[in-house]
Amino acid sequence: MGSGPGDSWDAAVAGHLRGIHDLLDELRLPPGRGEALRLRLRSVEARAADPELRVAVFGEASSGKSTLLNAFMGRRLLPSSARVTTHTTTVLRYRGGAEGVTVRTGDDGVLTWPSREFSRWAGCRRGSGQDALEPALERVLTTELARQVRDLEVLSPVPLLGGDTVLLDTPGFSVTDPGHRELAEAAVRQADLALVVVPAVAAMSMTLVDFLGGPLLDHHDRCAFVLTKMDLLDDDERSEVVGIVEDRLRELGIDDPVLLPCAPGEALKALTAHRAEPDGPRAERTAPGVDRPGPAGHLAGFRSVEARIAWLATERRKSAMVATVLGLLAQLLVAVEDSAQAQRAALLRTERGLAALSLPDFPAFLDAWAQRTLDRAGQQLSRAASAGIPETSRAELDADVAAAVAGDKIGNVSEAAENVSRTVRLHVRADAERAVRTAADHAGELLASAAGQLAHDFAAEYSAPAGLAGETWTVPVAPRVAAGGLADPDLSGVDRTLTGIGEQLTTSGRLRTGGGAMAGALAGSLIAPGLGTVIGGALGALLGKGSHEALRTRFLERVRPLVTAAYEEIDTLTGASMLRLRVGVAESIAELRARYEDQWGAERRWRSGADRRSRPARRLCRRRTGPPAVPPARPRSWPGP
Repeated sequence: MGSGPGDSWDAAVAGHLRGIHDLLDELRLPPGRGEALRLRLRSVEARAADPELRVAVFGEASSGKSTLLNAFMGRRLLPSSARVTTHTTTVLRYRGGAEGVTVRTGDDGVLTWPSREFSRWAGCRRGSGQDALEPALERVLTTELARQVRDLEVLSPVPLLGGDTVLLDTPGFSVTDPGHRELAEAAVRQADLALVVVPAVAAMSMTLVDFLGGPLLDHHDRCAFVLTKMDLLDDDERSEVVGIVEDRLRELGIDDPVLLPCAPGEALKALTAHRAEPDGPRAERTAPGVDRPGPAGHLAGFRSVEARIAWLATERRKSAMVATVLGLLAQLLVAVEDSAQAQRAALLRTERGLAALSLPDFPAFLDAWAQRTLDRAGQQLSRAASAGIPETSRAELDADVAAAVAGDKIGNVSEAAENVSRTVRLHVRADAERAVRTAADHAGELLASAAGQLAHDFAAEYSAPAGLAGETWTVPVAPRVAAGGLADPDLSGVDRTLTGIGEQLTTSGRLRTGGGAMAGALAGSLIAPGLGTVIGGALGALLGKGSHEALRTRFLERVRPLVTAAYEEIDTLTGASMLRLRVGVAESIAELRARYEDQWGAERRWRSGADRRSRPARRLCRRRTGPPAVPPARPRSWPGP
């Protein structure tokens, strides 16, 4: 195929479509908007690549639409529209050689004519050729079978269809039938030319006017109006009717209406006669004084209209394609402008947010956190110190002491005293260590929780500039806190006291003799200095006499106050350990505060300066339609654990 004006036009359209495609790839439009334009572009590209010229034919019942189509086909192939009951658009497409029909039913079945399956479905005799095709279409279009038809295509070697022209025969239009309206709108959207059939004897009915203002309202530039039944008018009426129709169309907003007056019925008669008489139709006789063309004359006028329709389809396809491309460009420009407006609005909101933003004083922020954490730790340690040793633990110690002197064990006072001393020393020390260690663990957990809360509060206070600068900012990692770093309790005083108890109670010789009073006094002064030597002397005297039972009773009666005194000293020592633990907690809080100020201070200074750095970028963004300027890199990385 040689090159020509059509080739250069197609190349220009393809070039414009490629340009739109490139623009869509470059512009950062909102996802929904960009995808809608891409779908529209793909549809236009597919239409541009399709060489067919599509002519949709619209008309009321009895307007002459079926006669016009049959004249295009060269014979009475389609039944009168008044008898058609199908609610689908019939596609008339060219095919050289044998004719054919393809029917797609509502259940997605596909039937082709001629075939045994089609004949069985349609209930007609099987055969091919014109004599079999016409009754087959009659059955499909005018009987109950029409309700099953979803798509209908007729293939025929018609000269008008030979130049890649496709006719779309729509049902007789009715603005009150939603199905007809939807079919009309679908047909006109894919048509290059819309032929509106207007009967000359009843032109511009209200139904036609409503149809032009409804489904065809946005497609007037693709409409051409075929004035049929012109042969039924007198000679002096024809030009008058053409003028009236033209004026009425202009009133409806069609500035330059295309009118194609013809007589398809007379042309069809001539074509039928020509087919019936191979040597050509007979010359028609007209009455004297009557200048009215016969079928042969009307056929020549119809051929002229047919050629004009083919030319209009080509030209209107070009203009429609140009209009579509321009429409795409217009939509793209609108999308770009909308996107630019949205970006400008976002920048304005950012500027207002930065102007209203007031970052808190960082040292004061850290001081407040440190004081809150120290207060909580102090309250927690005070509660631990006041709680002392649980009564359950003391009861367990009483039971252990009693077991140490049970039965004959009291007979060997020295061994019994040593066992009691060891039991008291181990138990009381374990209680003291447990109390202080539990308090230390709770303090460590408090510090870890407070460190995490500080990271969260820091993000809440200082992340606003990051969002306004267009960044996604994550909460910084809180430094880890190791509870093992806290000081262990100092129980040296407890050790000294309990050791003295053991040394004095195990001097069995003195406890058995008169020196028992002196030994008891010494033991009493060591176990509980505040009790003096009176209790110790009494203890020593009792240890030197009596039966095992009496001795055990007196021994336990005198030991329990001493154990109580030991617990009181333990409470004093653990209280002192709690004070030292509080000092350690305060030191840890101060250390954490210093680490936070050092590691996050640079980030805070960078954030607080974001507004000053971004102002020139925002002023620049007002003059262009790009994204917000990217802020400079952070001066340092986030602190690790």
